[in-house]
Amino acid sequence: MNGKITTSTALCLCALATAPGASAGHGFYLGATAGAGDVMATDLRQRGAVHLGPGKLPIDAEGPTEHRTRVHLGSLQLGYDFAPWQTAQSPWGITPALELEGIYIDKHSPTGNMPVHPAFLGTQYVTVPTRAGLLMGNAVLTFRTPWAESIFPVLGVGAGAAFVSIRGADSANPGEPGINHFNSDPDASDTALALQLRAGLNIKLGANLHLLTEYRYLTIDATRYTFGATDYPGEHQPTDRWRLDMARQIYHLMTVGIHYRF
Repeated sequence: MNGKITTSTALCLCALATAPGASAGHGFYLGATAGAGDVMATDLRQRGAVHLGPGKLPIDAEGPTEHRTRVHLGSLQLGYDFAPWQTAQSPWGITPALELEGIYIDKHSPTGNMPVHPAFLGTQYVTVPTRAGLLMGNAVLTFRTPWAESIFPVLGVGAGAAFVSIRGADSANPGEPGINHFNSDPDASDTALALQLRAGLNIKLGANLHLLTEYRYLTIDATRYTFGATDYPGEHQPTDRWRLDMARQIYHLMTVGIHYRF
């Protein structure tokens, strides 16, 4: 009886080991992707104060950016594919992977339309030329199906840190033409949590080369920046340094890339 059990166990192990893709494809890979998409509208809030003699006039302007702003991005990945979860009897299989990814989102310049409190000051228009660098840890699942031998659906999730940089911000008011209220220091940055969901296709081009096309839903948590005071001697009253809050950013992205497996 023990001999039969041992023989059956050995046959099961052999079936797993010889299943299509069960021993192939696991190991390290390098990848590079590029893409484009949109960052959706978000809320901006500018706060500070204008110096008026012995006192100060508090300023609070808040409003949304335009509906969406076009963005471009690139990324690099270093990952490891684990052995597939699959038996010889099933055409279905799953290959799990862990991945470290660096993402760069190029300059994009949303503008906030921000009514000011007190209301007699009108509307502030704040443009924030933004770039973001992200370091993400991803978990990825690649699915083998009975319908294609070289095209595999992919799902992934990721979490990490986003370094968001604003360079050359402009805070303008039609009532004060030619004035950038951040002029003494229009640059600032902050770091926030980033999360992403990925869904797409992995297309096998050769023994080691794969084409990857994906949709990504990426979010960056709320960030806060401090810009310089308004500095136009003789032309504008002095001010405090300005604080700018940016609400959560949501990106819808499409990417295409290559993975090389070792």
